[in-house]
Amino acid sequence: MEVNDAILAEAVKIYKVLSNGNRIKILYFLENHEADVSSIVAHVNLPQPMVSHQLAILYEYQLVTRSKQGKHVYYCLDDPHILEMVNAMLGHVAHEIKHEPHHD
Repeated sequence: MEVNDAILAEAVKIYKVLSNGNRIKILYFLENHEADVSSIVAHVNLPQPMVSHQLAILYEYQLVTRSKQGKHVYYCLDDPHILEMVNAMLGHVAHEIKHEPHHD
């Protein structure tokens, strides 16, 4: 894959979005659930305005999708591959904390 400046700039934006632990918690919850805001609030244990704000950012960067059903808006993880990347980083961090050598 050729990396041009436009792709690199977009990747950097996504990394910035993923630099927030609350957004990562929301993404992990949505991995196996389609959920409305109140369900997400209950699971991640954060105030509703904060969750709504984080969801707006995740939606803006196409990391979650949303669909309206009646008065409720349901959110869903848009691309499971994003969590593969997060998992890889968490694995890296776990090794760093233990000071273990890296294994492929």
